[in-house]
Amino acid sequence: MAAQVLFDNSLSTFADLIFEKWGGASIEENIFLRDVSGRLTFVVLDHSHDRNERIGLARCAVELLDKYVDGSDQSVATPEELYDDSLRGHRERRNVFVQGKLYSGKVSIVDRRMVGADWLRLPSEQRQAPLRLVFASLKGGVGRSTALCVLAAHLSSRGRRVLALDMDLEAPGLGNMLLPGRILPEFGLLDYLVESGLGSWNKEYNADLVGPSWLGAGRGRVDVIPAVGRRSLEAPGNVLAKIARAYISAGPGRTFTDQINDLLEEVAPESRYDVILIDARAGLHETTAAALLGIGAEIFLFGSDQSQTYAGFTLLFSHLGTLPLPKDEWGDRLRVVQSKAPVSNTKDFPLAIQGLFSRFLGRRPSVSFEPNLSEFRDEFNVEWDEQINDDLLLMDSNVDEPTVVAIGEDEAFRQFDPDGDRSILSEKSYGAAFGDFLEMASRMVDESVRGLGSDV
Repeated sequence: MAAQVLFDNSLSTFADLIFEKWGGASIEENIFLRDVSGRLTFVVLDHSHDRNERIGLARCAVELLDKYVDGSDQSVATPEELYDDSLRGHRERRNVFVQGKLYSGKVSIVDRRMVGADWLRLPSEQRQAPLRLVFASLKGGVGRSTALCVLAAHLSSRGRRVLALDMDLEAPGLGNMLLPGRILPEFGLLDYLVESGLGSWNKEYNADLVGPSWLGAGRGRVDVIPAVGRRSLEAPGNVLAKIARAYISAGPGRTFTDQINDLLEEVAPESRYDVILIDARAGLHETTAAALLGIGAEIFLFGSDQSQTYAGFTLLFSHLGTLPLPKDEWGDRLRVVQSKAPVSNTKDFPLAIQGLFSRFLGRRPSVSFEPNLSEFRDEFNVEWDEQINDDLLLMDSNVDEPTVVAIGEDEAFRQFDPDGDRSILSEKSYGAAFGDFLEMASRMVDESVRGLGSDV
């Protein structure tokens, strides 16, 4: 009995059919199109197969893939037949690996989406003025927002001007931590997204979007754009209704990423801040795509030594590996932060990250086969580690490894509430656990400011 065709095997099944009927060269020279519902079309860019041949293959595809192709003869078509000349371009294409019964290799695909379009945008160039630092994670509870607050306090104590942006609309936190009570501004990011989507946001409102934090009472300055402002707290019944509309496109061709970039250009010119700290929503949400890919930021990706972390990083890294950005450049953009790191056994996490990075984002060695090295464990007088898999042993030594830094486990930060105990954000409290992370992040800010010709 033939295996049922579902989303996960639809592309490989279609590739098998094309390989069987037209050969592997056709797969390499042409592309697939996946529409918003998940249906596939094989887009024929060359002229090696005439109209009758395309119709014949299309009918085979309908019989084999059922709902996963268009029921008409358009499941195999030219860009002209689809009235879409943009398919001849390269901007939207991604290369993905498929493993079918007959064909195994890369295929080019254009993926059209109603939701999640920002994950398909070309990664933007890194911005330098002011430096943008994203705090991201694939799961909650890993200390991402806590680390942001600690870094804001640390930089402020050294005279830096900091803007913190809370992009986690569903679980807002920075406003509660850094803008207690009457300090909270009238508006939050949620208001900006909804009103700008309707075209009703007035730039004069920007002044009521940013609140000065008590952290700026020392040498420096910390301003915060919270996820929700006073207006939302005064009308809490409207918050869920606003969230439902916050991610709707603000206009043709405009996405969440464009809105965030517009906001930061307006409220954070180069002369006003030294650095922008951005708290991204946990998970693989549309807003996470904007933070990681669309705003030209350096990335701190938080995780702990747990299976959930590695599973989430696998999903993220596998997608990043399909984007047009040269894979090895992610070694410069990503800095992985191990949260709640134990004092002992600090090697497992960096080794696992290195393995995932090499697998999805690094350059693998050019070999014709990959031996099962475990077969030779008894042939050499060495201590064999059962935990190290073949992927790690075969990693390319030339891969630019991602920076991995640890934040130590500290009981004092388990119930992080700086509004209730402001001493928690003093250097005496955070220095031991966050020292390595703060040294790295501070150096990045210093280098950025120095690059602008300012005093460090």
